[in-house]
Amino acid sequence: MTEPLDPPGAPYRIRMSDGVVVGLDLTVYLGRRPSVPRIASDRRVRLVAVPSREKVVSATHLELRTSGGVVVATDMRSTNGTIITPPGAPPRTLLRGETAVVVPGSRIDLGDGNVLELLGPE
Repeated sequence: MTEPLDPPGAPYRIRMSDGVVVGLDLTVYLGRRPSVPRIASDRRVRLVAVPSREKVVSATHLELRTSGGVVVATDMRSTNGTIITPPGAPPRTLLRGETAVVVPGSRIDLGDGNVLELLGPE
């Protein structure tokens, strides 16, 4: 007799600076004019454009994906890096291609006023 499969959990989410909430049920690429990298493990992605009058945010600046029940942030070799501030901890800057696990409540600063907040599953 086989055990029933657990239904997939609700996805993590990010709250954008303008209050819009985006689900992380797909890999998300954020930037001024985001595109799917040539080498991507999954072609089912969500592209999220953010404003950047000063062009501080790179075209494709950050990748957010879930892996093994955690959220992984990868700086997509951006010019100015990505600042991640976990709850109760000092900020950390991800530079050109660096990756970090991000926990709910973390703030992710892409620059030019674009600060995201990682929300837990609904």
